[in-house]
Amino acid sequence: MSTLLSWVLAATASLAPTRAHEALATAITTVIERESPLFRADDDRKKTAAFLVAVAFRESSLKPDAVGDHVGTKRTPTSFCAYQINLPWGRKTAEGWSGEDLVSDPLKCVSAAYRMLQESARACPEHPLAWYAEGPTGCTSERAKRISRDRMALAARLRKTVTVPDVQEPGDAPSEERSFRTPDLPLAPREHVIVASRHARTGSRHARP
Repeated sequence: MSTLLSWVLAATASLAPTRAHEALATAITTVIERESPLFRADDDRKKTAAFLVAVAFRESSLKPDAVGDHVGTKRTPTSFCAYQINLPWGRKTAEGWSGEDLVSDPLKCVSAAYRMLQESARACPEHPLAWYAEGPTGCTSERAKRISRDRMALAARLRKTVTVPDVQEPGDAPSEERSFRTPDLPLAPREHVIVASRHARTGSRHARP
């Protein structure tokens, strides 16, 4: 197990300790390691990883199979997976994936979300989630910038408080027993998580899946 995967598992467990996170954490790590980081001076990818964990926590409480934004008399879901990617009326992502694809495959979910987060970070470098939250108007929207600051603040606290030792390689001297520090985070009330993420789902994820 890589050091980054160990860290992502510890970070997700600190936010939702009663749920298994292996599938989502592995997908997050796989995408981050194969792509360029979202931020400069992030060679170890930890800043990017913390940001992805924070966004997924606020969007879905880290549930890979989350569905939301139900519409119509049949309450049909239009937002899917841990990042609540909005695909109304059978639309597909730019990669050609349906909402069901995203829910059933965390790697596809994270891959699609990462592409959109890259677009958002390029569009609004000072508020990297603003475009993701509210589309083309996000960079100047106070609400979108506030959402971005919240996710960035949560990511910063995760980087500060969640630690794991380096992974021991064969032949290395024995390392100390692994221990994860659980951050003393005031977890957002359930209604705050839902309301914030639904506000965020009114923008670019809808216009440009």
